Amino acid sequence: MGKSTLTKDTVPAEYTVGLALFDAVPVILFLAACVLLWKMTGSVLVLAGGIVSFVSGMGKVLWKILVAVQKKNVWPLFVQMRFWMPAGLSLVLAGFLITCFTKDLSSFWEKALTALPVLFFVLSLSGMTGMILCGAKLDPVKARSNWIEQGCNTIAQGAFFAAMALIFFR
Repeated sequence: MGKSTLTKDTVPAEYTVGLALFDAVPVILFLAACVLLWKMTGSVLVLAGGIVSFVSGMGKVLWKILVAVQKKNVWPLFVQMRFWMPAGLSLVLAGFLITCFTKDLSSFWEKALTALPVLFFVLSLSGMTGMILCGAKLDPVKARSNWIEQGCNTIAQGAFFAAMALIFFR
């Protein structure tokens, strides 16, 4: 059996409310990490990007809830992530890079470039790489594929949050 294509006419039969709620965990972790990064940098773009990403991610959670409970595919809730998530991530990155060139972040870097935060950054990037591979290889209609992908995402966002918390609270 090959990989399915998720379209506006597809209603994944295997999705559950538990899967949808688990999908919210990395969304919340990313927002929390962005709030800490915003507090450290003062960049409104970092905060705005975190909020855009959060709203986009929660739209996808709502989509999965509707699929699980009402067996409805409200396509705009699914497809919006293709646009809003990259926009949010771009704002976070732009805000951080601008701050790197306009403020003294030596205290941030001194804390960030220590063993434990670096380990968490590497774990976060590994989780994101895993998620990209899952998206390329796994069947998006299957619940099992979604659990694996969201597991990778939760590891990635949890590690990113852990790194931000270590830097912020040191």
